Amino acid sequence: MCATKKKEWINKTIRQIEENHKRNEPRKFFNEIKHLRQQNTGLPHICKDGNNTVITQTDKILNRWKEYFSTILNSDLDELSSNYRTQIATTDIRTVREILPPSYNEVCSITKLKSNNAGGTDHIIPELIKQGGRTLKQRTRKLITMI
Repeated sequence: MCATKKKEWINKTIRQIEENHKRNEPRKFFNEIKHLRQQNTGLPHICKDGNNTVITQTDKILNRWKEYFSTILNSDLDELSSNYRTQIATTDIRTVREILPPSYNEVCSITKLKSNNAGGTDHIIPELIKQGGRTLKQRTRKLITMI
């Protein structure tokens, strides 16, 4: 009975984590994962196949991951990249130069970023951008215009 209750609890927690991820709530998502890891409970080794059937055997799970990644990674990338190269080659450079720099109001819209997110490759967090004030917005606009 304890094992059954434990499995039910783990499955309920995993469903909650998935719901937080689907609702785009990263703070709750990572807190639930952290809480689950602190419980020192092993996660069940399960996976769903292409028909949404749950798989529990390790060899079948590994085969499913192999199949999944082979379909993603072996897509028509060569065809897409050749089309992209053709598109770039046929693009007139004058059309690129006709793009106008952003207005000050457009730059001000960066304050609509969600808080509590990690910084990107530049390690600048959204709170810093939001609290930068008028000077940061003016300098950001100037930088974008220069680029």
